[in-house]
Amino acid sequence: MKAITHIITRFVLLFIIGFSLFFDAKAQKPEELLTKANSLYNENSFDSALVVYKNIIDQGYSSATLYYNIGNTYYKLRNYPLAIYYYEKSLKLEPNNADTQHNIEIAQLFLTDKIEAVPELFIKTWWNNLSNLFTINTWAVITLILIGISLMCIFFYITAKTKVFKKSMFFLGILTVMLTICSFSISAKKHNYISSHNEGIIITPTITIKSSPSTSGVDLFVLHEGSKVKILDNTDGWEKIKIANGSTGWLPASAVIKY
Repeated sequence: MKAITHIITRFVLLFIIGFSLFFDAKAQKPEELLTKANSLYNENSFDSALVVYKNIIDQGYSSATLYYNIGNTYYKLRNYPLAIYYYEKSLKLEPNNADTQHNIEIAQLFLTDKIEAVPELFIKTWWNNLSNLFTINTWAVITLILIGISLMCIFFYITAKTKVFKKSMFFLGILTVMLTICSFSISAKKHNYISSHNEGIIITPTITIKSSPSTSGVDLFVLHEGSKVKILDNTDGWEKIKIANGSTGWLPASAVIKY
């Protein structure tokens, strides 16, 4: 009886705190809310901090830092699947953040599934590493700078008085055009990746992956909450997924939260 009373009291207190924080947050700027949430987190008031963090998202704001902080909060609450979910969302915006990568590895230690990833082709790994050197905004700036240099090369090529200078501008122009195409391709790829929602985290404690989008499909393998999947297709409330070892199958859409 005491335990039940304690749970009910805790629930009521959290509801009151959350209700008051919600209306108080409406009048505050995201920066102020983030400061408040961080302060609550540092005071070990993780439930209250989560309410404020979520309110920032509800106002339409997002950032790698915000998602990282939410991931940390869920980790402290021992909700490892949602911690990984928000760490992955943060990593999507800042793919080279070592702290986020480390926290994902730590949270994965608490998961049931230990899936060995299939090694990538060297060229794909190289391209991804190049792409992750900078954020999408930095790549966009680099693209604009290269376009400007290319236009200058064209101008100097047209107005050149000597053959040597004209030839130099010609080859420099070709080089900058090639670099511009490369930079633009990376920017476009990162934009598509960030705006897409073709990855997800399993949130159902245990789910059986089927051979077809139906409960009558053949059982292929079992996944547990927290496992990361790639979304390949969807139909009638089912998602076709692929895991790190290359295995594919179907699961109910409600079993996975996409990002």
